[in-house]
Amino acid sequence: MEERIIAAVEARREDFIRFFRELVQCKSYTKHEQEVAKKLIDGLKARGFDDVGVIERAPGRPNVVAYYRGVEDGPTCTFNGHLDVIPAQDESEWEHQPFDGDIEDGKLYGRGTVDMKSGTFSSFFAGIVLNDLKIPIRGNVMFTGVCDELICGKDGILYLLKEGYIKKTHPDDFGINCEPTNLCEMNVATKGVFRVDIVIIGKGAFNARPYLGISAIDKAAKLIEAIQELHEKISTDPNHVHPLIAPRSVQVAMIDGGEASNVVPDRCKLTVTRRLHPGETTEECMKDYQDIIDRLHEEDPEFQAEIHPWEGFRPPVEVDENAPVVDAVRRALKRVNGTELALTGSEGGTDASHVVAQTGIPMPVFGPGDHLLLGTIYEHVNLDDFIDAIKIYVLSVYYMMGIQEAE
Repeated sequence: MEERIIAAVEARREDFIRFFRELVQCKSYTKHEQEVAKKLIDGLKARGFDDVGVIERAPGRPNVVAYYRGVEDGPTCTFNGHLDVIPAQDESEWEHQPFDGDIEDGKLYGRGTVDMKSGTFSSFFAGIVLNDLKIPIRGNVMFTGVCDELICGKDGILYLLKEGYIKKTHPDDFGINCEPTNLCEMNVATKGVFRVDIVIIGKGAFNARPYLGISAIDKAAKLIEAIQELHEKISTDPNHVHPLIAPRSVQVAMIDGGEASNVVPDRCKLTVTRRLHPGETTEECMKDYQDIIDRLHEEDPEFQAEIHPWEGFRPPVEVDENAPVVDAVRRALKRVNGTELALTGSEGGTDASHVVAQTGIPMPVFGPGDHLLLGTIYEHVNLDDFIDAIKIYVLSVYYMMGIQEAE
């Protein structure tokens, strides 16, 4: 069966690359994923993979979902990826235009090849191979390509979770998120990313020379200093050390002091980004910020500030390194290209963070593409890695769920 799987992928190599290139050529910015969703669905059905459709929270917000059904009861394997891509920079700077889908030296260039069309579509193409071979499995395989991932949107993975399309119904349910890990690492621990706006309130004055008011920016300087002190404290805390991810952090990511004019700004907004270790909560973060505000107010009664959390918090999560899916991917990777799987952690959350946190389904991150190319004008993926990813995903399903044929 291993040989049949690998041979089946190779037999479709040119077709898969051609189909992949067509999907890369879709300008699927966030909120504009309809074209790529339709092309994906039409292409899957044209290749005999018919159990596919769209789930929408609102018209025009497509989440493509496909199934490969088993012949016996068993767990569900959920593959997860997203359809939207970040905007391309000035196209005049690109040697290969972002949506031309140029192929050169075995690499396909274009926006979204790394983040994350190579991972998303290699998983769906794995469904084509499962369907072609009619591999008997216990349980079902679910393939998801969601919208809105780049803005942590409620139309995508959060909607599928809320409505119960993704849920744990079997003790052995598992998943794979296909974000780029260069097809050699598996992220089993992920930091949480929590952002807030802290608005500092001052006393402005108009056309006053010297100013009669107290600028909110002046007040903000004290808060920035306190946040820097908080960073030093949490990043060096010996009680919060994780073997796979960097120390916790907090930083002021953006400062908005209002328009430059002869008006003393009466409000200043700091956007603060906090990266959490597994086990930490947003409530703990909010308390840290409120404690700073209370202390600064005690020192200066005129200091006032309000905290406004962002939507779309991705929680910190980790997957047991001994989970069966980890070993299945390790075995498949070794079988396909001889590479040893490295277990790592990630600084930023993916949609897998929501799945793990809300359902308890183990969903490590493993996919083709070099994350260092993400968002650059050189974004590309090695086509051999794209094809290998399809093989690895099919083999992983087979190792986890396959029913051995009678000798």
